[in-house]
Amino acid sequence: MIIAIDIGNTNIHIGLFEKKRLLSSLCIGTDSNRSGDEYAATLKALISAEGYEVSTLEGAILGSVCPNVTSKIQYAVRKLTGITPSIVGPGIKTGYPIKIDNPSELGADIVANTAGAIDSVGAPVVIVDFGTATTVSAVDKTKAFAGCYIMPGIQMSLNSLNQTGLLPSVIADESFPVLAKNSQDSMKSGVIFGQIMAVEGFVETYISELDLPKTTPVAVTGGFASMLLTYFRREVKHIENLTLKGLNVIYNTNKKKLK
Repeated sequence: MIIAIDIGNTNIHIGLFEKKRLLSSLCIGTDSNRSGDEYAATLKALISAEGYEVSTLEGAILGSVCPNVTSKIQYAVRKLTGITPSIVGPGIKTGYPIKIDNPSELGADIVANTAGAIDSVGAPVVIVDFGTATTVSAVDKTKAFAGCYIMPGIQMSLNSLNQTGLLPSVIADESFPVLAKNSQDSMKSGVIFGQIMAVEGFVETYISELDLPKTTPVAVTGGFASMLLTYFRREVKHIENLTLKGLNVIYNTNKKKLK
C-alpha cells in the first residue's frame, strides 16, 4: 500500500492505494502553524480510523503547492513509516512531455491532474480543476502538456467581491438561480456561471489552437466540481480524486523506471 498526499492551499488530501485502486481518501485542513509531529499524529489517527496501519505503507508521494507545509508533511511521513516520500517536482518522471517555457514552474497539482487524466481518459484531453484556484489545462494529441489557464477559484472570487463596501460575505453552495434577484444570489450566480462560461470558452480555444477533435473529452475535478456538472453545455467527465490518482500514477511510473 502507498500513500499519496496532495498539499493544497486550503486542504490536504490523502489517498491510500493498492496498485491502481484507491482504497480510501481522507482530508484535513492545511495549517502552516501545525508542527510536523502534529501532522504525524493526525495522519496516524486518520489512517487507523480507516482500518489500516501505517506499518503496511511501502511507499509515499507528495504533491504540494504550499511549500511551507511540504517539509512538515515529509517529516510526518518519515516519522511514521521510515520512508522518504517522492516529491513531484524537477527530476521526477511524469510519464508525458511538458511543452511550456519552464516546466519546473508547473504546479504539482496540475502535473498530477494531467497524469491522472491521461491514465483515465487518454489524450487529447482538457482538464478542469475547480479548487482554490480554477485551472484549465490542455493535453494535445501526442500526450504532451500544452498549456494552462489559471483564474481565481469560486470562493476566492466571492471573497474578493466582499472587499467592496456594500456587497455581503457569501459562501458558495448549490443554491444559485439563473436569474438572481438579490445581492447574494447575484454574486453566486455571477461567479459560478461566469466560471462555467469561461471554462467552456477556454475549452473551445484549446480545440481551435491545438487542432483537437470537437469531441475531445473534458475531465472535471476539484471541490466545487459536483455542483457545476449539470450546467455545462457540453459533455464533461467528472473524475473524483483526480489529483490523488495522478500522484499514484506518477509514483508507479517512477517505480518502474528504477527497476
